[in-house]
Amino acid sequence: MMTLDALRREPVFRHFYDICQIPHGSGNERALSNHVLAWARELGLEAERDAVNNVLVRKAAAPGREAAPGVLLQAHLDMVCEKAPGVEHDFARDPIRWVLERDLLSTGGCTTLGADDGVGVAMAMELLQDDSLEHPALEALFTVAEETDFSGALNFDAGKIRSHFLINLDHAEGDSLLCGSCGGMRADICLPVTAEPLPAGFAACRLAVSGLRGGHSGEDIHRGHGNANVLLARLLMVAERRGARLASIRGGSFRLAIPRDAEAVVCLDPAEEPALREDLAALAEDLSRELAVSGDEVRVTLEREPEAPAAAAEPGPVISALVLTPDGIFQMNEMLEGLVDTSDNLGEVRFDGRELRLTLELRSARDSLRTYLYQRMERLAGLLGGSCRCDDLYPGWEFRPRSPLRELCVGAYEALFGAAPRVLTAHAGIEVGCLLQRRPDLDAVAIGPDAWGFHSPSERVSVPSVRRTHRYLRRVLSSVS
Repeated sequence: MMTLDALRREPVFRHFYDICQIPHGSGNERALSNHVLAWARELGLEAERDAVNNVLVRKAAAPGREAAPGVLLQAHLDMVCEKAPGVEHDFARDPIRWVLERDLLSTGGCTTLGADDGVGVAMAMELLQDDSLEHPALEALFTVAEETDFSGALNFDAGKIRSHFLINLDHAEGDSLLCGSCGGMRADICLPVTAEPLPAGFAACRLAVSGLRGGHSGEDIHRGHGNANVLLARLLMVAERRGARLASIRGGSFRLAIPRDAEAVVCLDPAEEPALREDLAALAEDLSRELAVSGDEVRVTLEREPEAPAAAAEPGPVISALVLTPDGIFQMNEMLEGLVDTSDNLGEVRFDGRELRLTLELRSARDSLRTYLYQRMERLAGLLGGSCRCDDLYPGWEFRPRSPLRELCVGAYEALFGAAPRVLTAHAGIEVGCLLQRRPDLDAVAIGPDAWGFHSPSERVSVPSVRRTHRYLRRVLSSVS
């Protein structure tokens, strides 16, 4: 049976283990950037870092391969920092724990693992230091802030790239090639709300929904996972019918992750509390039935607070904003069956008694549909007396009918595994689009091992698939001519 000690000594995993010892959440990538830069220079590789902490490493072609087109390997240094309720973990200080269950590596459901995209970084590092590989000239770009606003890739000087081919290592399906992706942006809806003094004798209760699977806001949007912010809105409609006022809401922690839990403080006449509990229990049963196939375990709780606040708001406008704001799949792709074209994720909700703020991620393969979806949100915000703004816009990566690199990768896959890989586009943002925006001559694909549960504590990666992908990448690089 494989052990963690043995796994840490394997190619790729020895680098990934080192990466997991260094905190590297989005915005906190400097230490990992230092590590990669120092590692490359110790190997005698040409390495440089820019002002935002992106690292570019170069390795000369193996003897006899100087005339082959150069290849740029690309992965991102940052990770999403999510932890399960009750887990004590400081992402700014603590290393990521490893749990090995048969052939799956995870954290045991405690936190995100950072395989997205630590495994990609580790594979690039292993390929760079492999002197047995007959490779063309190699470059590796390790970017920052991919999980937030793509500012690392967007601010990188793409004129420094000397390669002709680009292999992104941020894909999560080992039997496919990714050859296109959607663009996206952040949207913030803000709604001013007036709180009023509570009637005498009102009690405060914390209403919470938890137990959901969560997931990646793009790659998992079609899987039917419950959005805790949306479910909380349905629970609040029940509380509203019992005369409850609304003091606060906190739901979700990151717009790129489907929210797993959300809670609100509601205030009501204590005489209504027993009936409210019955109503909530009935709705909780309905929600559990609705989400049974997706694997979500819906837990709804109502707990008394020690004391009630002095004021709370009528819940109507807040609930209207929550239930009317689009969430989930907006349109499927009419050309590629089974693929999502346009969607959004209501990732974060904050209400402090004075202002409601909704933060969403909008994704689309088409700028026009993404713009239309945003315009709908803008009009809704206006009707409710609020405002809407967009930010963190990143470009898509358009599928190309002809790609010599794709043909080479398909051939290498068939030669190794006896079957053709699937060729896909992704309903997720990939940094390839940022680089192609300024270097449209690059021919690109994205490759990666089987992994699941990105952006959630259930994140896990297949150990055999990592080995297989590493072997495949070696074959691809040795085949470039």
